[in-house]
Amino acid sequence: MPNEEMDRRALPQSPDVATRKILIAVGGYLGFVGLAMVAIFFYVKADAPAAFKLPIERQFPQPGLQTAPDQDLANALQSERSALSRYSWIDRGRGVARIPIEKAVEIVIARGDRGYDPLDKSNAPEVENIKGAQQ
Repeated sequence: MPNEEMDRRALPQSPDVATRKILIAVGGYLGFVGLAMVAIFFYVKADAPAAFKLPIERQFPQPGLQTAPDQDLANALQSERSALSRYSWIDRGRGVARIPIEKAVEIVIARGDRGYDPLDKSNAPEVENIKGAQQ
C-alpha cells in the first residue's frame, strides 16, 4: 500500500519562474549602474581635473612673527622696567603722575595702617615735593 500511495501522488510542481526575465532585469540594472558610474567618472574628471590625483604633501612654513624673540623679550622687559622706575605724567591736566614703584612702596609704608586707604586731596603729597616729578 505505501507504494500505491506514492504512485498516486503527483510529482512536485515546477516553479514557473521566468529565470530569463529575472536575469535580463538584473543584468539591465547592473549595466545601468555601470554606465552611470562611468558617466559620473568622466563628468567629475572634466569638471575637476585634479580630483583623482593624490595631493602633494607640503610643510607649512614657520611663522615669521618674530625674527629675534630673545631681543624682543629683552626690549619688552626693559620698557616695563623703565615704566616702573621713572617719573612721568599720565594726565597733566588732572595732576595724575606715574612714580617709581620703590617710591610708591615707601609712601604706602609711611602711611602705616592707613597705607591702602584712598587718598584724599588733603593727604595727597604735593607734586612739587616729589623729587623728579616736574619735567
